[in-house]
Amino acid sequence: TITVSTPITIYDIQYTEVQGEYCYETPMAGETVTTSGIVTAIKPGDYPNFYLSDPELDEWGGIYVYDTSVSPQIGDEITLSAVVNEYYSMTQLIDVISFSSEFSGSAPTPVSISTGDLGIDCSLEGEAYEGMLVQINDVTVGDVDEFGNWYVNDGSGQVIVDDYIFDGEWPTVSNGDTYGAITGVVEYSYNEFKILPRVAVDICTAGCGDDECSA
Repeated sequence: TITVSTPITIYDIQYTEVQGEYCYETPMAGETVTTSGIVTAIKPGDYPNFYLSDPELDEWGGIYVYDTSVSPQIGDEITLSAVVNEYYSMTQLIDVISFSSEFSGSAPTPVSISTGDLGIDCSLEGEAYEGMLVQINDVTVGDVDEFGNWYVNDGSGQVIVDDYIFDGEWPTVSNGDTYGAITGVVEYSYNEFKILPRVAVDICTAGCGDDECSA
């Protein structure tokens, strides 16, 4: 194990142009690092793992924290020391050694992207958004798979919308349904990029106003 005592950015952990064995694995896997960010999403349930994001970055600025010793709220600014890990090409921080937290006010504004920017299959362009809070706009549902995942498109290419961290009743959709905006964090699993909405207001039927969002 290599310990990096100087604070580094999420960008330093995530950025690579080398595809590696699967999909652009971090060059820092196995190192113990100290980094910081603002909590953008929390997985509901008994194991509240969460996502951190650097609000100054539009790419390479998000990461998943797989550790239950921290119980954050969305909007918390957290500095932590943990081990960098790759889980089937999803970069994450595990085994948190120490952390400090303060409430910053709110989560960072999602990065607006096109569905084609992220895509589904492994790509350098998609990898830049892994772990980040993003928003896609004016999308149409093209298909719903057996697991309830949506395949949506804004005209630039398909992307998957998944309920993995959704807190609430997952909406039922049909081919041809349209949404003004969908917000969520980006995950890479089963060799696919996915957008994970957090709550109902992340899925807006007509626009981004609270009165236009799905219940």
